Order: sequence, then structure tokens, then C-alpha cells
Amino acid sequence: MSSLEGTAPLYSPEEAAALVSRLCEALLGVTPYAHIVNPNLEIPEASLPALQDALARLAAGEPLQYVLGYADFLGMRLRVTPDVLIPRPETEELCRRVIASYPSVSAASANPVLPRAILDLCCGSGCITWAMARAFPDALVVGVDLSAEALRVARSQNVAISTPYFLQADVLQVPELLQTLKAFLIEHGCAGFDLLLSNPPYVRESERTQMRRNVLDFEPEMALFVPDADPLRFYKASAEVFASELFAPSSFAAFELNEALGESTENIFKEKMCAVQLQKDIFEKNRFLFAKK
Repeated sequence: MSSLEGTAPLYSPEEAAALVSRLCEALLGVTPYAHIVNPNLEIPEASLPALQDALARLAAGEPLQYVLGYADFLGMRLRVTPDVLIPRPETEELCRRVIASYPSVSAASANPVLPRAILDLCCGSGCITWAMARAFPDALVVGVDLSAEALRVARSQNVAISTPYFLQADVLQVPELLQTLKAFLIEHGCAGFDLLLSNPPYVRESERTQMRRNVLDFEPEMALFVPDADPLRFYKASAEVFASELFAPSSFAAFELNEALGESTENIFKEKMCAVQLQKDIFEKNRFLFAKK
């Protein structure tokens, strides 16, 4: 499974084998070791067209999640299309850390302090939004994105929990965004948000050369890239939103970020008089930023 002739392979042999194994498991219902246990295993003839089509798409570089039409995220099976980014393990880890920072509803504390209203900016597929709605079913949860196509995907998720809300708005147009959010809160009888999350576009245009073709050719550019001249534009906008009256004192915010811009991102929130903490991912890179008013 490689890219166009004359270029480097898109996947290593190990990666290619793992992808084909996962594909067969999903389409044929066989375990990854089925061919070892049963060397005479035959693929049903009726399944061949779908399998051959899926293999051709993988060979062309299309990510497995788009071929299957779904991605697994924090125990949820979420629909994904080329209109949204494929949820990454780093984003899953961000959600895990946020959820773990709150006491459980079943904890010994008689009055656990849980978020009442949660905002997810640049929500894309809605993976963060739905994860928060699942973790905090009594909270008012809303995801915001500019892309109508992404919002259609986010709204279509079939997760058996309380349903979050999704709004179309430009995160970079802060005054208009604040008006939209204020009207939303009034409509739902809520005084304000107390938790903000975001995994915004943060890959600089100059970093394209470091990215694999299966990402560049298939995932939405508007959800990935920011100009080198203003790479922190979404964090600046988010900091303004977080500093606004829509977030009460002691509110909490969490972001995924470009590991090369950790300190610069940190300074944006320090300027808003926030207590800020950078946290490293499993590769020891500055990947997460947590802020408190």
C-alpha cells in the first residue's frame, strides 16, 4: 500500500498490515488472527466487491476512518467524513484529563462541583462536544463551528446520551460570537459557561511539508492550517471569549495546541490574568494548555 510510483511508501509494511487487518475485521467480522487459525479461510464472494473497493481507497491514501465512515473516540463510535478531521488520540487524551479533573457524580463528596454549561469552540465532528455531554449529562453543552458541513456531521452522531447543541458561528469574529452565545444562554435560562474546550486549527502553513499525504489530500484544510503570520489567531479569540462576562470567575478552559507554540499560547492567557499550565503529551511535547480565571 503505497503512494504514487516513484515516491516514498505512504505506510510502513507494519502499518499497512494493521490497516488491512482492521479493515477485514470491520467489513468481514473476522479477527486479525483468523487467517492464522484457519489457513483455509475464504472470503464470501458477496463480500468481495466492498472489500476490493475499500482496499483500493486505502491504497490511494484515503484514511481508514473515512473508508469505514466512523472513528472510535472515548468509547463512542462517531461518524466521520472528509468534511471533518479524524479525531486524534491527543484530543481523546485532552478530554480524559478534563473529565478526570472533576470529581465523579458518584464520589464521596456530597456536593460534587461539576460543570453546568460547557462550550466547545471549533467543534468539527463534535467529538469533544459529545464526550463532554456523555461525561456530564446534566450540563448544557454546545459546540460551535463555522463549517455547515462539519456541523451536519456533528449533529448526526448517534450517541445514546443527552444531546448537545450545535451553533454555526465564526470563532474569529468575537463580538458576533459573544452575541450569539449570550442569546443562546438567555434562551436556555443559563447564567454563563464554566468550562471551555477547543482543538482549533493550529498547524502552520510552513509545516505542511512535515505532514503525510493521507492527511493533506483528504482532511479539511480549514480545520488544520493557520497562516504563519498569525498562527495563534484561534487562541487569541478563545482567550477573549474566556475573559468575557459569559465565563464566571473560577471557570476552567482546556486546549490542544501546537507543541512549537506552547509558551506563546501560554502568554496569551496570562495577559488575560488567567492561571495557566502547560502539560506534555506521552511524547513529552507541550500539547495541552489549561487555564483558570
